[in-house]
Amino acid sequence: MDCQEVGTLISAMADGCVVDAERREALAHMDNCAECTGRARQIVEIRNSLRQLPQQPIPSDVALELRVAASREAARRRAIYGFANRIRTWRAGFVLWANNLMRPLAVPAMGGLASAVVLFSMVMTNFQGIVRAHERDVPTVLYTVASLRSSMDLALGADEIAVDVFVDEQGRVIDYAFPSGYGQFNTHAFRRSLENSLLFTSFHPATTFGRPTSGWVRVSFRRSQIQVTG
Repeated sequence: MDCQEVGTLISAMADGCVVDAERREALAHMDNCAECTGRARQIVEIRNSLRQLPQQPIPSDVALELRVAASREAARRRAIYGFANRIRTWRAGFVLWANNLMRPLAVPAMGGLASAVVLFSMVMTNFQGIVRAHERDVPTVLYTVASLRSSMDLALGADEIAVDVFVDEQGRVIDYAFPSGYGQFNTHAFRRSLENSLLFTSFHPATTFGRPTSGWVRVSFRRSQIQVTG
């Protein structure tokens, strides 16, 4: 064993990490080599001096980083030990990857869904709410206006009057209003007579896609006759 090989073993010999065969060869070389002996004595003195120095406390952040590194290494060793642990680790990693992939899309998706729900509810409210029909409206198979079912003889004391009537899903009169140009009939006596007449009047309700729905229709009274114009 030459000086170069002994030089690589001096530090390990001080730590007691050399096999007996190599240790004996190194000691036999140092018995005849003053340079290697001095180098070994110098390393031993340095180690003894370092041991006599006061111990410095380990910073808390360094201790924490060491614990985290040790915990990760222990988890890695447990993960690679056994086929079942490898499958479990792969599955957990895939779930984490999928969650991280979907997380940036979750907030925009929920915002779009909430906006769609709000807009849909607004549109459906317009479909199911009060619908005022106009004279030039043309009924289609999607929507039909209410029509007169039965009435009694009316005596309103006027040659002709038009009233907007709100009819519910059962064909009952729920509310009424005087259209533009008929405000002079909006008196207490006339309203009472009109309400008594509408109380005994029933309609076929309006329909939307074949289903009964509520809506406004314009009713014209002419000398005890009723005409529904939609």
